[in-house]
Amino acid sequence: MLALASFWCAALLRKGAAQHRAAGKVFLVAMAVIVITSLPITLEFALYRQRPLSALFLAYLMALTANGVWMAWRAVTDRRDWRVLVARPGWSLTLWPLALLALGVLVGGLLNGQPLMITFSLIGLWASTRMWRFARRGPVHANWALRQHYQSMLGAGIATHVAFLGIGMRPFWRWLQAHTVVPATLIELFPWLAPVLVAVVIGRVLNKRYGGKAAAALH
Repeated sequence: MLALASFWCAALLRKGAAQHRAAGKVFLVAMAVIVITSLPITLEFALYRQRPLSALFLAYLMALTANGVWMAWRAVTDRRDWRVLVARPGWSLTLWPLALLALGVLVGGLLNGQPLMITFSLIGLWASTRMWRFARRGPVHANWALRQHYQSMLGAGIATHVAFLGIGMRPFWRWLQAHTVVPATLIELFPWLAPVLVAVVIGRVLNKRYGGKAAAALH
C-alpha cells in the first residue's frame, strides 16, 4: 500500500519538485524492501513447497522489479554521463540475472504451456536487450536519463499494481469467478496483463511528449 500510494504521489506531483523527489524516494525504498523480502518466499517455493516453476517465476519477477527500481534511481543520479551508469556494478547485477531468468521463464512457460510466463518473459528479454544495446552504443536521445527514469518507474509501477490487483484484491476475483459468467481465464489474467497494457499506453504517450522534436531540441 505504501508503494502504491507513493507511486501515484510521484506520478501526479510536478516533475522535479521537492515533493516529487520525496515521493519517489519513498516509492523506491518501499520497492527495495519488497524485493528483499521476496527472496525467502522464493526459497520457500523452491525448497519446501517443491514448486520449482513457481520459484523460477518469482525469482524472475524479483529480478525484473529490482532492475526497474535500480534503473529509475541511477538514471537520475548518473544523468550527466551515461558511461558512469553502465560502469557501475549494479548495471551488470541487474542486467544479466534478469536476462538469464527471463530466458529460463520463457523456456519453462513453453515446456509447461504457461501463457502468462511466456508473456511476462518477453518484458525481461526486451528490457535486458535494451540495456545491452545502450551499453554498447550509448544513448540515442539527448534526454535519455529522463526517458529511462520514467520508463523504469513504469516498470516498477507494473509490479506494484500487479501485486495489489493479484494479491490484495484476490477475494474480489474469487467472488467474481463464483457469481458471474466472466471466463475464469480472463479473471486470472486481468490482474497481470491490465497493468502492463496501461503502462505501455502511458509509455507511448510520454515518449511522444519527450521524444521527436522535444528530444532533438536538446541536442
